[in-house]
Amino acid sequence: MFCPNCGENLESPNQKFCSSCGSEIQSTLPLKSPVVLETPQPTIEEHKFPTPTSAVSVYDAKPIKTGEIGPLSKICFSFALVAIAFFIAGIIFGGTILLRILLPVYIYYYLPGGPGIWIIAFVLHIVGFVFGIISRVSSSKAGKREPDNALEKVGSVFSVFGIILNLIPLVIIPIMIALANRPHYDPFV
Repeated sequence: MFCPNCGENLESPNQKFCSSCGSEIQSTLPLKSPVVLETPQPTIEEHKFPTPTSAVSVYDAKPIKTGEIGPLSKICFSFALVAIAFFIAGIIFGGTILLRILLPVYIYYYLPGGPGIWIIAFVLHIVGFVFGIISRVSSSKAGKREPDNALEKVGSVFSVFGIILNLIPLVIIPIMIALANRPHYDPFV
């Protein structure tokens, strides 16, 4: 038998590919008997599940309450504003050191400043932080006991701002006081 593509002599009559050119050889010899392999088919068993008798709720929905703005929502909003006001007051007292640095020397001596003023600013920020915490607690209680309203939601956001804004100076002011009270090295003395 020869390759139909290149004419090379094939080594065996049942050869599938030519060893010279690699082309596919169509076998012209009949197969002795067709071999059919039977693979076992998996059996499918049907499982019958009992039908549910009652539906289970995925989550318990909170009932929507309707009504007017409650006292806890008003407390939440007003205390949040007070917390932000204490932050502003604390920044004014604590910020005098920045004014002393930025202003000319002849005005420097007339501005109050130093650790005494920073302690006042520290106390103002503590009070503002406490008001922010109380506002946030009131917001949580209002969310559970009162109808949903915008005043409570705004008060909740403002209370978080009041807490964060008052917490930052509570960390910075003790560092400023410690740096102001350390002895200075003067190389010319």
